[in-house]
Amino acid sequence: MANLVHIPEQKEVARKTPIEIFPDPKIAVVLTNQQSGATNVPLVKVGDVVSIGQKIADVQAKVSAPVHSPISGTVIKIDNVYNSCFEYPTEAIYIENDGKKTKAKPLNTIKESELASTKNEELLKIIREAGIVGMGGAGFPTSVKLAVPADKPIKHLLVNGAEGEPYDTADERVMIERTANLVRGVRVVRKLLGNPKVIVVTKESKVEAVPKLQEAFKNEPDTEVRATHLTYQQGDAGMMQKAILGYEPIAGKRSYEMGTIVQNVATINAIANAVFDGEPLISRVAALNGDIPTPKNLMVKIGTPISEILKANSITDCGSVVVGGMMMGVQLATLDAPVTKRTSSILCLNKAHAKARKPTACIHCGRCVSACPIRLQPVAIYNAVIKGDFKKAEKLWAQDCIMCGTCSYVCPANLPLASNVKMARNSQ
Repeated sequence: MANLVHIPEQKEVARKTPIEIFPDPKIAVVLTNQQSGATNVPLVKVGDVVSIGQKIADVQAKVSAPVHSPISGTVIKIDNVYNSCFEYPTEAIYIENDGKKTKAKPLNTIKESELASTKNEELLKIIREAGIVGMGGAGFPTSVKLAVPADKPIKHLLVNGAEGEPYDTADERVMIERTANLVRGVRVVRKLLGNPKVIVVTKESKVEAVPKLQEAFKNEPDTEVRATHLTYQQGDAGMMQKAILGYEPIAGKRSYEMGTIVQNVATINAIANAVFDGEPLISRVAALNGDIPTPKNLMVKIGTPISEILKANSITDCGSVVVGGMMMGVQLATLDAPVTKRTSSILCLNKAHAKARKPTACIHCGRCVSACPIRLQPVAIYNAVIKGDFKKAEKLWAQDCIMCGTCSYVCPANLPLASNVKMARNSQ
């Protein structure tokens, strides 16, 4: 059995800092593809005038999610820019802000009193048209995830409020400040899944969020709030199922096939905004943290350049910037990269902290093996990858890696184990 490694949270200041609304960007850089699945096609061209919430890219495919304009203004170019979702440049629509804040027609909505009588197909259509994807990092289209086959009954909905990543506090602030909205969102998801038992899962260290969640959900049917000790790795959907329900998904199977759906709190917040308020996913809360004097949580428009956020917060000593979590996130190749639907955090490391550690020879200590939460052999996969033997990496179950990064964290030789296992995983 793996030894679940404790990783310091580094959240002391940011978790106590209320969400601050960041100004709209002067030029929004909206990536057309921020989701897993089919590739979107622009619905606008250079010179077009667009409104806030207008759909600007989409594709007719089952596994897809459109993107919308976060501001009103004029499309000034369509060009490639670095995409942190995929770690290489992809197409983006550049919109110059006209300052008019003209809004597009909102999405179709329902009243809360109409939820029970609304067909699931209509709810899923609203979620799809809102462009909602998994905001905990995976980016899988939510309308597809929640369209569970009729022959796969769901017994449990786990609302994931663990937020195990060091420095990340966006979900924690959503649980504190948007608690009532989470209740609305959970009601929608619960209806879509056939009213399973709901367990709102969070960490006992979130001392401000826990009582708010308990109060908000106390009268919800077949629902409990479970605040417990969770390690960083147990924020993963599969590991959370094991920690809370006593089992983990069988290799090669999805969690719904085991009767469970795990949904991140940020995604549930976005679902409530779409279904009841007609708001597409054009903004999100992201933690700004790391080696900076004033950690905070920002409500920021998707498409805002990271450089604009750093400049506005007088952050200059930046050796590197990581988005989406210190352990599982991506080090940006350029600060011109924009905020995406999956940008849960923006972490700035000073030059000393960001300095790359020099790898040395493996000392065969076995720490990576004992630390792996799903019992893989990271160093064996690493050795296969550096030899170009991806067939061997596949036989070593590289595809089951949850990309938690713990193997690299514990390696005394500073080997890039996680990135090589990720390479093997993505090659299959």
